[in-house]
Amino acid sequence: MVLVVARTLPQAIEMGLRFAGPLFFMGLQASSVKTATKIWNEKSVGTFSVFPFVSLLTNCIIWTFYGLLRVDNTVLYPNAIGALAGASCIGMYQSVANVVPMKLYTFAAAIIAFSTYTFMKGNYKLLGSVGCALAVILSGSPLVTLATVIKDKSTASLPFATSFTTWCNALSWASYGLLVAHDPMVAKLSLTE
Repeated sequence: MVLVVARTLPQAIEMGLRFAGPLFFMGLQASSVKTATKIWNEKSVGTFSVFPFVSLLTNCIIWTFYGLLRVDNTVLYPNAIGALAGASCIGMYQSVANVVPMKLYTFAAAIIAFSTYTFMKGNYKLLGSVGCALAVILSGSPLVTLATVIKDKSTASLPFATSFTTWCNALSWASYGLLVAHDPMVAKLSLTE
């Protein structure tokens, strides 16, 4: 159950919430691009996985569709940019990787195909539900390095800035979904992260 709050926010707070989610999300995207650039410059994937980049691309495509259907530019624009960032990160990663994770790419392609079909049918509720489920995966995707962190006894592959920005991103989107957009899907998306 999602709590709907009365629409009596001061304009400055509403404007702040409209910008906070996209800004934090752009910060997450910048972190991904920074990691992918490091991989590309060092010509080695090291201990990094492509999974967070695939998750970013897939999640952003779905939320771009959702933003289009709901005519919500606050959701649309950062996710459209995120889809481009995710694709770029995958390209940089794969340009130096020795292995192509075909099962992961096939699974992501199937989700994107299903989401495209759902978008074309105009079913924003189903699309939002799929997006919420994938947002949990996106938010948890840095944890794919947890085995490396434990084995190496180092958090070098799990940067604090990314984890903190993920938390701020979730909080800001939950606030936007509940207090500004009054959109249960956006609120659920953030509360599940």
